[in-house]
Amino acid sequence: MTNYRLTIEYDGVDFNGWQRQKNTKNTIQEFIESSLKSLLKHDITLIGAGRTDSGVSALNQVANFKSDAVTDKRKLIYSLNSMLPETIFIKDIKEVSPDFHSRYSAKKREYIYRISLRKKALEGRYYHRLIYNIDFRLIDRLIEVFTGYKSFRSLCKNPSDKHNFFCNVSKLDYDYRKRKEELIFRIISDRFLHSMVRGVLGCLTDVGRGRLDFEETKNAFNKGEKIKAVFLPGNALFLKKIYY
Repeated sequence: MTNYRLTIEYDGVDFNGWQRQKNTKNTIQEFIESSLKSLLKHDITLIGAGRTDSGVSALNQVANFKSDAVTDKRKLIYSLNSMLPETIFIKDIKEVSPDFHSRYSAKKREYIYRISLRKKALEGRYYHRLIYNIDFRLIDRLIEVFTGYKSFRSLCKNPSDKHNFFCNVSKLDYDYRKRKEELIFRIISDRFLHSMVRGVLGCLTDVGRGRLDFEETKNAFNKGEKIKAVFLPGNALFLKKIYY
């Protein structure tokens, strides 16, 4: 069968994440698989590059599936987008090699997180509101601790489920937009643990606003001990890019 790669944009705020689940059909994967099955007349298994959590959105999610029933790729995209909710949009489809795997072929994944330092009436659902004085020097110091090939056992949910806690964070930075009173974090890594991005960014902002002590946090992280950081909500998190 031919292997197809999709590029997908979605507003995940009202969905229960990317991955298909037993107790709900309200997932991105479920909607796209069901639509493909209806159009292609056979069961479809869609493999996503990033299994985004509940509430998390994507600008360029990548997924692949195999089928011999696709006759016109452009028509398939049009039909898919007509069937899918307004909050899911298929941007592109192309044929790829049989061994391409959206998840395992990926080299790196990039996420951004949007924080508003003031109330936003119109865009609030896509920002996390943080009304505190922030010490950016502490955030900069902690970024150095988190960057590189490190164990993130301290900052993932359900650590007992994982055997390998090491991730290679090649980029972790932020853009402070003073005029708009926004803080945009960016993190790039070869892999992410469950809820790791929200844990890392929650830890950075907790230290920056003085809720957590820098030295205690650094020592706990280096020892793999649990850090009592607030996991930031998913509504402000976006999967921006998958690197192959």
